[in-house]
Amino acid sequence: MSKKNDISIPSADELYKKAKKLQPALLKRAEQTAELRRLPDETIQDFKDLGFFKILQPIRWGGYEMDPVVFYKVTSILAEACMSSAWVFSIVAVHNWQISVFDEQAQQDVWGEDNSVLISSSYAPKGIAKPEGDGYRVSGEWDWSSGSDHCNWFFGGAVLDPSVGFDSFVTLLIPRDDYEIIDNWHVYGLKGTGSKRIKVDGAFVPNYRIHYLKDAFLTNSPGNKTNPGPLYKFPFGQVFTHSVAIPALGAYKGALDCFIEGARSRVSSFGVEAKTNPLTSTLISEITLEIDEMWNTVEANFKVMQNAVNTSKEIDINDRIKFRYQVGVINDRCVAGALRLVKASGGSSVFLGHEVMNKFIDIMTTQVHVANISDPFAIDYGLSVLGGETENLML
Repeated sequence: MSKKNDISIPSADELYKKAKKLQPALLKRAEQTAELRRLPDETIQDFKDLGFFKILQPIRWGGYEMDPVVFYKVTSILAEACMSSAWVFSIVAVHNWQISVFDEQAQQDVWGEDNSVLISSSYAPKGIAKPEGDGYRVSGEWDWSSGSDHCNWFFGGAVLDPSVGFDSFVTLLIPRDDYEIIDNWHVYGLKGTGSKRIKVDGAFVPNYRIHYLKDAFLTNSPGNKTNPGPLYKFPFGQVFTHSVAIPALGAYKGALDCFIEGARSRVSSFGVEAKTNPLTSTLISEITLEIDEMWNTVEANFKVMQNAVNTSKEIDINDRIKFRYQVGVINDRCVAGALRLVKASGGSSVFLGHEVMNKFIDIMTTQVHVANISDPFAIDYGLSVLGGETENLML
């Protein structure tokens, strides 16, 4: 535990232990979470009480301003127990990073009276924004706003000027009084995430509550003036996309742990003990190695980026292209590996409540999130290797 500006900041290991200690409660609430189709209020409160939402929040706003890898590891530990809980945590908590690169007045609007206020999002460019005075009049409907029931603000995507395309792609910051939450979240996987539809009808959004994706790509955002620390110089495309990939990696580890536990006592219909089956032990070895490899890649990539931002250097664009592709395939690898665990679990996996199957379905559900579709980033990476250029702003 260290202190900065009279704020007690836990060590990374202390946060990991807290997350591990919370796992039994998340497991106990898993059925309730699925039935509610959102996280129980107690789970969100636990995340607040344990300081998890502070990991990426600036110290000047009462946060910890820590290494992003700490945030992702806490997310992963939570996902081992309950992927819905980890998904909501990761998505909502990463917004504490993004609001920190907004204009200072936007930060004041959100945290000025209560620095525990949370933000949900849906970045698809569904907003229709018309210029008006010192801002825009906005209407639109956005799906997949995870954790929206627990949030007082909303990040919505929009293209302000279709004639210039994605150069005018923005995130709009909208207060709870200006939008409606529509409960349309009836799904097969990630049932407890409450990823509901947000409807905005003619809300006014001042210019200071608008963040341009091109500024995030160039790591030159308005908030860098008041939050100048290295944490806020990372590219948005790296910070956000890891937040939607790591829950799958954590759930994959959770599925492996459940598989191992079951294999210790499972006997096939033909009397073969799983623990004596060489295919079982080989599968465990291969998946353990794969999970370690993915984590090693994540940590190595962030070390490269951390070294750059610590010394006020630009992160090489070719590295950013490679890193973005590498995080993009995490979900693909987790889906494929979790399916192997399901098949090796035998007929029992088809029954309701089977943890390996439950985690596989949750992992598979995240594969449709646009940030987890790896194909465009494979093209970008191959193009960069061949000496070409890409205009993708999510790198």
